[in-house]
Amino acid sequence: MVKKPKQRTKIDYNIFIATILLLIVGNIMVFSSSWPYAVRKGLNPYFFINKNLLFSLVGIVVMIITSNIDYKIFKKYGYVFYILSIILSVIVLIFGDLETYNAKRWLDIGPVTIMPSDFLKLGTILAVCKYIDRNKKKLNSILNGFLAMFLFLGISCTLVFLQPDLSTTMVIGAVIICTFIVGGVNLIQSAIGLGILGASGVLGIVFSKSAYSRSSRIEAWLDPLKDFSNKGWQLAQSLFAVSYGGIFGVGLGKSRHKFSYLSEAHNDFIFAVIAEELGFLGSIMVILLYLYLIYCGMKMAFKLKDSFAKLLVISIMLLIGLQAFINISVALGIIPPTGLTLPFISYGGTSLMVFLFMMGIVLGISKQADRR
Repeated sequence: MVKKPKQRTKIDYNIFIATILLLIVGNIMVFSSSWPYAVRKGLNPYFFINKNLLFSLVGIVVMIITSNIDYKIFKKYGYVFYILSIILSVIVLIFGDLETYNAKRWLDIGPVTIMPSDFLKLGTILAVCKYIDRNKKKLNSILNGFLAMFLFLGISCTLVFLQPDLSTTMVIGAVIICTFIVGGVNLIQSAIGLGILGASGVLGIVFSKSAYSRSSRIEAWLDPLKDFSNKGWQLAQSLFAVSYGGIFGVGLGKSRHKFSYLSEAHNDFIFAVIAEELGFLGSIMVILLYLYLIYCGMKMAFKLKDSFAKLLVISIMLLIGLQAFINISVALGIIPPTGLTLPFISYGGTSLMVFLFMMGIVLGISKQADRR
């Protein structure tokens, strides 16, 4: 008689510690990079770090509470989460405040400002994983595989693209396709879907109102020094900061480029400040932390018996890895500038809370789900 494996009772501390370490690095670098910006705005130098510390502490509590919730709840109400995130994304398109380049990405709810696209990432992941788990034996068919994948892509990516937010659209689309591939969808159908999505994206960029700003970003990426004082300013300053850091960095808190040079030093371009202050070695340590977190998550995921739990952990790790890769690549000039935060490190309450909530789900699965 085969003995039934015992239920796990402890979280995966490797994943927990890696997450906390990234949070610690994030708060240190948010303070280092944000106080000059706060002073320029006439705010308390501790304004941004105080808010970020509050979000971090609340997020840790949320992560711990979530880790003690039965993860099957998220499977049961996966579509509900998705519908609610869709509603939020529609509301922001109607009532959201206009930002630079006429982008509607933020929604004011009383004293709180949220970014619905962050919730849409989570809702999409939960819905896609639930769908694949329920239809895993039918994914090779065009109806249940290709068309279902394309439906998720169409709904989620269109809502974010209309804001417009091309970088988040790319991340959500890539996570959807990768999750379907892991779930067992036909690879040829996936390639066709990816091609159609890419063609739609190109057409959307060409005919969208913000096409000029996007083409400008590409021009600045190809040659940031050509229009140094205008289009290429942000990327050029990021590259200067990275190169100025050298191997060992100029020292924590001693960045020059956070003073009026990098307009998003505590947010989208925080990795440039990390590279300048902590150097190549410090930058590598941050990247290794991400790789370690993703490795531990993937290692755990492929040992899980529950296909929904496996897909959910893989999707979350893919999201973290892809978003970190894009953010770091932008700071290093590998890809054109986008507006993605660096998970757990960049300043941003909604992003931080959602990612910690996701990690709570992962930690809950690590102690609840049976392993092979």
